Amino acid sequence: MSETTPKTRKANIAQDLRGIPNLVSLARVLLLFVAITVWFAGFKVAGVALGIVAGLTDYLDGYLARRMNLVTHLGAILDQFSDLLFESTLLLMVMTSGVDGVPPLWLLVIYLVREFWITTIRRFMAAHGLTIHSNFLGKLKTNFIGWSFVPWFLYIADVVPGLATVWQILGWTGVGGGLLWSVLSAVDYSKQFFRAYDTLEITD
Repeated sequence: MSETTPKTRKANIAQDLRGIPNLVSLARVLLLFVAITVWFAGFKVAGVALGIVAGLTDYLDGYLARRMNLVTHLGAILDQFSDLLFESTLLLMVMTSGVDGVPPLWLLVIYLVREFWITTIRRFMAAHGLTIHSNFLGKLKTNFIGWSFVPWFLYIADVVPGLATVWQILGWTGVGGGLLWSVLSAVDYSKQFFRAYDTLEITD
């Protein structure tokens, strides 16, 4: 019984940019800025709706990449970039909204320190041909923080005032849970880094 050798090809950024999954990732970035523009133009509910559509594309691009066999290095880069942009931008908007009861700005600092650390160690290890593998906690972090914007923006816009407490509880659950998974996943990534670092050799 013969073994099937996986097909390989050279990366081509022009070709990969035209791939449907990567176009979906780019659309997420565009939709984010459109949603922000609509929000600040005073159309609060429409802005939230567009943000939801942007968030849903995070699942669509990965599904299409696997379904169409179009998994690329560029796709991984765009996915990480759009996740970070989406989460940090919306957290900043919530925390600087001036509305009572929203999370304090210093929580964003915790979030960003984690992201800077993980990005730095991944880049270092990649330069040495080593990989820090993603884990489920990291995916939980992205989903909790990413979707917390929905109840928070409904709370800020005072949509259905009678549900303000519900929006606030759901929002805090998303941000608090996301930051918890963020820290726990960072611990796991750091352990991978420390183990891999001890295998490196230094040339005198």
